[in-house]
Amino acid sequence: MAQLVGYIPAVGFEAELERELARAGVRLRGWHGDRLLLADPPAVDPAWAEDVWVDARELPVPSIKQAARTLKALQRNWALLTPPAQVRRANLIAQQLPHVSMKPLAFPDRPPSASLGGWTLLDADRMLASPTTRSPFPHGQARFVEDRETPPNRAYLKLWEALSLLDDRPGPGDLCLDLGAAPGGWTWVLASLGARVVAVDKAELAPQVAAMPGVESRRDSAFALDPKVDGPVDWVCSDVV
Repeated sequence: MAQLVGYIPAVGFEAELERELARAGVRLRGWHGDRLLLADPPAVDPAWAEDVWVDARELPVPSIKQAARTLKALQRNWALLTPPAQVRRANLIAQQLPHVSMKPLAFPDRPPSASLGGWTLLDADRMLASPTTRSPFPHGQARFVEDRETPPNRAYLKLWEALSLLDDRPGPGDLCLDLGAAPGGWTWVLASLGARVVAVDKAELAPQVAAMPGVESRRDSAFALDPKVDGPVDWVCSDVV
């Protein structure tokens, strides 16, 4: 039973993932479709991967029922990565597996804690399955119940995802420094959690964010801050590029 590691890149950053793994000395085996880069173990934790299949192994698929039994014997929860071919066969196997909820997360609820495996078909008679993956979200793709009314832009989703993957977040009593804050998507997240926020940007915060309790807006460059003058903070969030 061949052992492999699978890396799922952030969409559009496939080449960056390949270069990062090559620099780390990882021996690459090639792509399965356009979403799964296979490599020799051991697994590393690259910045350009949304998810890592840590202990992938090739398994026979003598029949749809037997494939499902094999997966269920390894663990309960599986997410199918749609293969480039044999899609119908893969879906029939997936229908034989226990249901795994894929509903969007309502932040600040915690991400799923149950182990989640990833699998796909290599061809009609072989599958690749990893009982252990790095992300709590299917294939590393976090989905949230979005707030389309209150935030000033959709940047808040990036911080929701980062805090969910970190499995930690600021709260009442914490002091946060938000660098490159305007128009205020991240400041909105932090203040909504009850934290105090110093929002730094040369541009102006959206009025509804600037008016939130605990928000202090500074019209200044993030690079002009002096930690010796401004003192310690509990969290630093930066979207400065």
